[in-house]
Formats: sequence, C-alpha cells, structure tokens
Amino acid sequence: MYLMLGTIALEPIDVTDFSEIQAARFAEHQVLKGKPRLQAMGESLAELNLSVRLHHKIGGVERRYQALLAAKAKQDALALIWGRGKFKGNFVITDIHSNTLFTDKYGNVLCRELTINLKEYVGELKNNLLGAALNIGKGSLLGSILPPEFFAGMNAAKEALTKGIDLYNQGKRIVDEVQNTIAIMKQFSQDPATALAYLPSVLGNLDGALGSFSELTGMSELFNGVRSVLPVVSEFSQEVAEIQSGLMAIQSDFQQGSSGSDWSEWFPSANRTMSEVAESFDFLAPRVAEMTAWIVLRNDDEVNNDTDRA
Repeated sequence: MYLMLGTIALEPIDVTDFSEIQAARFAEHQVLKGKPRLQAMGESLAELNLSVRLHHKIGGVERRYQALLAAKAKQDALALIWGRGKFKGNFVITDIHSNTLFTDKYGNVLCRELTINLKEYVGELKNNLLGAALNIGKGSLLGSILPPEFFAGMNAAKEALTKGIDLYNQGKRIVDEVQNTIAIMKQFSQDPATALAYLPSVLGNLDGALGSFSELTGMSELFNGVRSVLPVVSEFSQEVAEIQSGLMAIQSDFQQGSSGSDWSEWFPSANRTMSEVAESFDFLAPRVAEMTAWIVLRNDDEVNNDTDRA
C-alpha cells in the first residue's frame, strides 16, 4: 500500500505505524462551590503521525526527501491521499525525523525511514495541487462540473481512469529509478567502465516503464467518456505519449551503449532526454492530482448516494 502527500509517493513501513489524534476543546469556568463548568469551544485540528519509507525502488530517495523538507520549510498545505484514492484532507508537516537505512557503495542513499508529524490545515489553499479540484462547487467537484445526464454513464470511464492513473504511477516509479541511476552514472563520466555496470539495470527498468506507458497510451480512447467534463484528460494523454516517445529514445541510446558505442555518442543524448521526460512529469503532476481528486470525489458521491437510498 502507498500514500501520496502532495505529489510525493510514500510507502508506510507498516499499516499499524499510523496514529491519529482527534480532540475537542473546552473552556473551564471556575465556580464558588462545586466542580468547574465546561463550555464547548469547538474541535481541535487533527494530528497524524506516520512512519514511512523512501525506497529507491519506488522513486528517487533524495529528491522526495528534499521535497518533504521544502514543503515543511514553506509550511505548504499538502493533500494526503491514502491507499487507492481515499482523500484524508489537507495537512502541513510539523516534524520530520529521518534515518538512513542503507546506501550504495558510492554513498547514494537508497532507503530512508521517516517519522512525519502532520497537522490538519483548514483555510484558503493557495498552491495546493488538489485545491482547485476539491474546492469547485462548494467542496463537491461533481456538483459543479457534471451535468445530470452524465452520471449514468460515468462508471466505465471512472474505472478506466483509475486503471490509467495506476499505470501512470507504476510507470513513473520505475522512471524515477531510471533517472536516479542515470544521475549516478553521470558521476562517472570520467570513468565510463564503472558507469557501464549500470546498463543492465537501466535497460531492464526501461522495459518495465515502457510496458506501463505503452498500455496507458493504448487506453486513450477509453478516456473519451470523461474528456468533456475533465479537460485535463486530453493534456494527460498527449503528455503520456510524449513520455513514451522519450523513453523509447532513451532506450535506443542505452542499447547503443550496450553494443559498445563510445560514451560520448549516446549518454549525453540519453541524459538530455531524461531531463525532458522529468519536465513532462512535473507538467503532469497537477493534472494527475486533479484526475485523482475527481475519482476520489466520485467514489464519495456514490457512497453518499447509496447511504441516502438506504
């Protein structure tokens, strides 16, 4: 199981390593005789404590760690999505405790375990990736963008979109690992023989990533049912095709390297293309967040409808 804090993928160390505090506030008024009287003052902000892991198999460890530190430093409110799309709310990071578990022989961190303390954020959202999607229509995305005639035919499109996002996240995690490995290889530009030892790993991961993005590209027509109510789907499909093309170019470059071509003939090109692919992922982050929010809110809407009928 995984969770998302903003756009940062995290892996819980154990599903039981999670604590939550929900509290109410009361004012205590002293009286001349007897016990004090309590006056309800409202609810306190929820507090969460998570034990999570950053593993290089899921994505770049240092990149995600620095993103968490940056969010804490800026006091950014981040959307927390748990498991397969349950929106828990918006939270700020109050504390991060980190332990490095292991590194590679060059000192690159391959796994960190973190304890993250979060506090609920209530108020205006400025740059939150899910903010726009979750705040349309007084908190109901569906209430503002879906005409009534669309509700009956949305389940198939929602399922396709859910699978598409799963494939995207799966492929992105593998690409993050490829990017991390390329960054390590770049450190050995003056020692290509050492860098070439990483070739089999990169080529294997590229095969896996291309499998995910090829399947995702083939699903484009299945998203037609939601394009009119969720325009970002069209941008998503176009950018995914660009990512697939970029990964194929990187694969071709690395195959040249495995065939004995000179380092200068293929690695700089692969490195440039990897940077372009990374930019595509940055471009897609808010769009994927909006799509995820749409799915989450549609699930909640269906649950509410079932409850109302009961």
